[in-house]
Amino acid sequence: MKVKLFISGIILLALLGGCFPSQKFTYNYYQANEKALQRIKTQYARLSKDQPFSIEFKDKAFSKLGLEIITDSIRYIYVFDSDSQALTDTLRKYHFDERAVNDLIYDMRQNSCTWITTLDYYEKRQRKQLYFLSIRHKDLTAKWKDEKYFTLAFFSSKQLFDHKNRLLDKDLDTQKRSINGEIFYKVNDSIAYTYTGHFR
Repeated sequence: MKVKLFISGIILLALLGGCFPSQKFTYNYYQANEKALQRIKTQYARLSKDQPFSIEFKDKAFSKLGLEIITDSIRYIYVFDSDSQALTDTLRKYHFDERAVNDLIYDMRQNSCTWITTLDYYEKRQRKQLYFLSIRHKDLTAKWKDEKYFTLAFFSSKQLFDHKNRLLDKDLDTQKRSINGEIFYKVNDSIAYTYTGHFR
C-alpha cells in the first residue's frame, strides 16, 4: 500500500510539473531575454505616450496583426496582414512614426511577443501606468495541454510581494492583488509575471 501511495505521489508531482511552469523557467527566460523585453517595453511606452494603442498577433505564424487605437471617445480595432499597405495607411492616418512602429512589430515577432498594451491603475490615490507584455513560448506547453502564455507586468515603481512572491495591494499590504483576474508573482521589485491560457 505504501509503495502504491509513493508511486502515485511521484506520478502526481510529474503531472503537476507538466502543468505549471517552474519559477526556474521564469528566472532563466527573463535573464536571457531581459534586454529584448525591456527594449520592446521602452519602444511601446514612447510610441503610446501621445496616441494610446495596443498590438496583438492573432496567429501562430505572427502574420495577422491586430491594432487597437484609443481616442478620447472611441476605440478602433483593425486587423491586417502584418506587411499590408493597409497597416501603413492606418499608421499614417493616426500620425504614428511608421518606422518606429514597424521596428516594434519586428521585435515583437522576433521575441514571440503576442500582445502589448498599457493599463491605468491607482496606488494611494495616484494614477499610474503599467505595461503588459505576453509571450508564447514552446517550453510552456506540454504536448497534452492547452497553449500557455507568459505575461509580464512592468510597473513604474517598486511593488510589494508576500513571502510566496505574490503581488500585494499597496493600499492593503496583506491582500493579494489580482490583475485581469490573475495572480502575479515577482520577477524583481517592479516587474511581475503570470501564466495564462490566453494572451490577453
